[in-house]
Amino acid sequence: YWSVTGVQTCALPIPTIKDVAERAGVSVGTVSRVINSGGSISARAIERVEAAIRDLDYSPNVSARQLRTGRSGTIGFCTRDITNPLFSQMARAFQDVLEDHGLTLLISNAFDDPKRERDMVRRFIDQSVDGLILAPSIDDGAQIVEMATAQRIPVVVLDRDSPAPAIRVMSEHVGGMKQAASYLLDLGHRDIALITGGSAHLAGRNRVEGFRRAFKARDLPVPEHRILQGNFSREYGWTAASSLLTGPNPPTALICGGTPHLLGALPVVHSAELSIPGDLSLISCDDFDVTQLYRPAITVVRRDINAIGRTAAQAVVNLIEGIEMPAHAFRIPTELVLRNSCAPPGSLPANLG
Repeated sequence: YWSVTGVQTCALPIPTIKDVAERAGVSVGTVSRVINSGGSISARAIERVEAAIRDLDYSPNVSARQLRTGRSGTIGFCTRDITNPLFSQMARAFQDVLEDHGLTLLISNAFDDPKRERDMVRRFIDQSVDGLILAPSIDDGAQIVEMATAQRIPVVVLDRDSPAPAIRVMSEHVGGMKQAASYLLDLGHRDIALITGGSAHLAGRNRVEGFRRAFKARDLPVPEHRILQGNFSREYGWTAASSLLTGPNPPTALICGGTPHLLGALPVVHSAELSIPGDLSLISCDDFDVTQLYRPAITVVRRDINAIGRTAAQAVVNLIEGIEMPAHAFRIPTELVLRNSCAPPGSLPANLG
């Protein structure tokens, strides 16, 4: 018994695996096999053990399990910023796969700070994670990959030119951006601007390459002065859009190369009192609630974020379990999804639904 402000209470004992075994009427070994999915166990025994675990609100001792199995049952995800809808949707897809394998997802934000990123990876290593999914702030992410692989921790890298032995899950940014720019050129636009990530990011470089290819395929000069590259932040989207849209000669079309860029650009569009698509045709990369619910709905270069998440999570599971994979890079296609945010220069479509 112990007392808080004069009131006596009794601390309830924490249930043990022995308590679960007694409640279920089975041996401790059977309970252990049910918890760790090992051995041959009858469906009836599993049902009784699971019922006892629920009744007693029993939680296995994680430290003891790690000593016994050599695994912590956790996967670390180091991302730039989980508030970005792209990464939050991806994390949900990770979790769906990992939970099927009894694994827990741990998330940390690096905010595009390489030092913070290294610190986060060190902490994950100190926590003995079984694997890592990384979205490095710099392109190859070689240092943080080497930190993990030196500890024999399997690594999957998202959208970066990371060295082996890391598995990479890549998006076909070049083709998607070429489709977007080509579509605007076919509508008659020639003064097209692009806001995207810097050259230190694979996605930024690839989107610029796709943009240029669309012009070159038509023997048109590339508007290099309209290509603005910076970080993948809402602040940069606002700054770049302000420089493009508030001057005397704004472009007739704008492609936002990332979700944060679009979120930064839209307030500038409103403050400049530009109508979409009458004054400005608009395309964004990646599809999420804003692009679908905005009016007019925004044309996007879409990639299957759930497929990226499932592929990355399954890859890290395979690495943990020693399953060989045929490739060190998985490539996820992109596609242009047409909506109502684009029109020929200076025109206003009859239907903006």
